[in-house]
Amino acid sequence: MNAIVSDFRTLKGMERQGFVILRGGPNSRERHWTGLQAKVITVKPGDRLNDWWQPFTYRGNQYRIEYFDGCFHPFVTRVGVAKPAFV
Repeated sequence: MNAIVSDFRTLKGMERQGFVILRGGPNSRERHWTGLQAKVITVKPGDRLNDWWQPFTYRGNQYRIEYFDGCFHPFVTRVGVAKPAFV
């Protein structure tokens, strides 16, 4: 299982390394299907990735870009860590 990375500082570091391009900032919010506002930072692949599904290593941890059911934009996930049940 994979856990969604939501720490903006980590995502910004990945962007500086060229793995991802951020869509949104630390205060970006979208309406969740439950009606509540949720913090959302989506990404698109950066220049260092050949394909969006290609795993990459950042600070000793394995990450990849992943789509979830019902989502139009992908998220960065850490490989090997459980994701929340509502995703």
